[in-house]
Amino acid sequence: MKTKWEKYFLNIPEIFLCAIVLDPRLKLDGLGELLTLYYDFLNPITDTCPSSSMILSSVRHSLTEIYTEYNAKYGSQVATQTQHTTSNIIISRLTKAQNLIRDRTKRPRGSSSSNLELENYLTTTFDFSTTDDDDTFDILRWWAQKKQVYPILSLMAKEILACPVSTVAVEQAFSMGGNTLDERRSTIRPENLDAQCLLNDWSRAASRTQDQDETNDDEDTEGTSGTTTGGGGTSKCD
Repeated sequence: MKTKWEKYFLNIPEIFLCAIVLDPRLKLDGLGELLTLYYDFLNPITDTCPSSSMILSSVRHSLTEIYTEYNAKYGSQVATQTQHTTSNIIISRLTKAQNLIRDRTKRPRGSSSSNLELENYLTTTFDFSTTDDDDTFDILRWWAQKKQVYPILSLMAKEILACPVSTVAVEQAFSMGGNTLDERRSTIRPENLDAQCLLNDWSRAASRTQDQDETNDDEDTEGTSGTTTGGGGTSKCD
């Protein structure tokens, strides 16, 4: 059990850690607390736990690189949409200067090559109702609602949060039995697997007895019918 836990769950894939940071209820501070709690629990079991501070530094660096790539790819498109939306907001809120100032200070420019949008997200404190249940919180819906405020991050969140939690089933990770498909068989191309099944089927064709069994069944049926008829005739003659 210990060996399998260390194999699958000691070093958490960084893409999952980035997904935790993109949870507005946790972000980097929440990730740090979770890592500290997790590895403090594992310390009595194993002495190979990584450093939480190093993991946080690596995750922040990876998020910055991912954001830079997304900004380079989608920044121009997002900038056009943001400018159009901003113009409509300004026109409709000319009489509400306080709202206009608030929106403009919270909304980073999509065309900026810096990481203002990412830094704004990491440093902003979001207000979540205490009555909200964690099980009912829809994180994808939250990011969809924040699309105008964080256009690049919303694209990142939509793809990063779609990653499966684990590629290894718990039953497989801690099963004492062997795999049905070993590494050699699982790498066979589908057409080669079909060909092997056909060859195996043909090689066993000579030893099959389906036709013989059907013939024997017919003969047994005819013999049984004849015996019954003969017995009935004899009984009638007597």
